[in-house]
Amino acid sequence: MRTVKRLVTTLLELAAEATLWGCLFGVLVVNRGEPLLSVVIGSILALPVVLFLHGYYVTRLLTGIALRGGSRWLYPAIASALFAIHTYIAFVHLKPDMSALGKVVGVRFIAGGTCIVFACACGGNWFLSKWRNANGRRSSLLPTPPQDSI
Repeated sequence: MRTVKRLVTTLLELAAEATLWGCLFGVLVVNRGEPLLSVVIGSILALPVVLFLHGYYVTRLLTGIALRGGSRWLYPAIASALFAIHTYIAFVHLKPDMSALGKVVGVRFIAGGTCIVFACACGGNWFLSKWRNANGRRSSLLPTPPQDSI
């Protein structure tokens, strides 16, 4: 059951990361006159595909399942480093085909994306610790209704 909780938490983190990366990348590359929402949605769909093709999700899932429960900062730091490495490799492979704007945005995206990964991993650690501490009693993640005292 512990591995299932780790897997579910890691998948939720990855979904949140993809959404936030798309927003970040969309804001970084949108031109005046282009609808921001279309650029953000395109980025949310395209970025995970590129990172999947470069192996980020495989290494991240394995890291998320294996390294949880150790130091509070170890997993977020390693997840952030994995993102920075995989994204840098992706940008190196794409650089000949990128526009001048894409080349400039690369460093900003890696820096912002690394912060997003670190924040999502810290949030995932917090969520997983609350989920583990529930142990059959009412989860502390949900608000408890007030009890009437008579």
